[in-house]
Amino acid sequence: MATYNFELNHKPTKKGGFLVLFRITEHKKHRRIRTNVELASPNLWNPVKQEVRKSDPDFKVKNEALRRIREEAMKAEETLISRDKKATSQNVMATIRAGRRVFSFFDFTMVYMQRTLDAGEYRTYTKYVTFLNKLRYFVNGISPEQVRKIPSRGKALEEYLKGLKKDLLFEEINLAFLNRFKAYLKKLPNTRKPELMLHQNSISKIFDNFKSLYHKGVVELRDEGLSISVNPFDDFECETIDTNKEKLTMKEIEALKALDLPRGSMIRLARNCFLFSFYCAGMRAGDLIQLRGTNIVREQGEWRVQYRMDKTSLMKNVLLLPEAQEILHEYIDLEYRTNAYIFPLLDNDAPFARACSWEEKEQLPSEVRKLLLQHVNSKNSLLNKYLNKLAGMAGIEKKVSMHIARHSFANIARQKHANMYDISKSLGHSSLNITQKYLSKFDTASQDETMRYVFEDTKPKVDEAALLEQLSGLTKEQLASLIAKVKK
Repeated sequence: MATYNFELNHKPTKKGGFLVLFRITEHKKHRRIRTNVELASPNLWNPVKQEVRKSDPDFKVKNEALRRIREEAMKAEETLISRDKKATSQNVMATIRAGRRVFSFFDFTMVYMQRTLDAGEYRTYTKYVTFLNKLRYFVNGISPEQVRKIPSRGKALEEYLKGLKKDLLFEEINLAFLNRFKAYLKKLPNTRKPELMLHQNSISKIFDNFKSLYHKGVVELRDEGLSISVNPFDDFECETIDTNKEKLTMKEIEALKALDLPRGSMIRLARNCFLFSFYCAGMRAGDLIQLRGTNIVREQGEWRVQYRMDKTSLMKNVLLLPEAQEILHEYIDLEYRTNAYIFPLLDNDAPFARACSWEEKEQLPSEVRKLLLQHVNSKNSLLNKYLNKLAGMAGIEKKVSMHIARHSFANIARQKHANMYDISKSLGHSSLNITQKYLSKFDTASQDETMRYVFEDTKPKVDEAALLEQLSGLTKEQLASLIAKVKK
């Protein structure tokens, strides 16, 4: 019968670490298997207990990996005995290797990404692509300086990625790995502004995708033999930073509205789209761009807009104020509404245009849904380009985009002390908690009042005119007596 132990290879790897070896001994002859457990220093190994010391930040994960290896050997021995074969060290090693499956995180992610794309979730797919590319750069040792020279898109990027051969296994993803990857991301250039580094919130979103894909892989591959007992994300932290949510005041909204712009022009269309979004409780640009005449309905004598939000799939039913109706009159006849897009941005003859309802869009082939999203994003960028020109024309010293209409509606509703529940429903949030966090970014008025209260002059105010009138009625003796009392 063979015996099983672990030992540390004191010869450093190319990375400078030290691998733990699994040693199978039979008749005083040793055979060794390399494990995936690597230590930064020999001092982190306890040779007596044959385990990683607690001074290693990932000692739990690494010791669990070693436990599983020993368990595999014991199972291999039992399998050999049940088949009337000798449990020699050579046979045990062969059985372990034959039964052990390598679980690649990259392979799983690529398969899952394709499934996401096939399901028509192009927006989510692009987020996964952004994350995976950066992770592959890190694993393959591409420095931040080299990343700046990598093509950002197209076939040139595809060819570059084909040259990155190094894999990443699920077992290699531990707390230390996550922290190293976070440090790496902080050195990467911002795609839109290469002179800057990645924003902290962008890094946080990358790890949100990482965590999501890791969890999906652990669950889906469990039946195939992947066993992960410690989730490295449980102890991992990646903070976010509160950012300033730009918004317009009612005065600035009126300044935009007052601009005299030629009918039929693109710049007038951009202004109208922004105002329509504002008057419709901050309708998102993607939903507005896809709005059709049939989304406008009349209920109990009032015009309303009914649509399902692309982002959350929630139904919205919003009252059309006179200001919103006035904008609509430039593009459609309310009495003769059709399936055509209201705002002249998307092509009514495009392949995706035949899907009029949200449900029909869900049934479109993935490539057509991808095409729709690309067109919507392109038109949103076009609107934002003209909105920045409009801001300058209206004397607004802020960067204006379609999403600012949503911020502006939320802030003005809060300032007018609208009911929190109604604001939440108007914005289409799934919970009041989301709305409270959303509005907290705008709430500076109450802070200003507190500042004034703390630092205001608390001495009693003196009405000098009234005081002089009282003093003028006193005699010289009375004034002298009063002054003497003040001096005391």
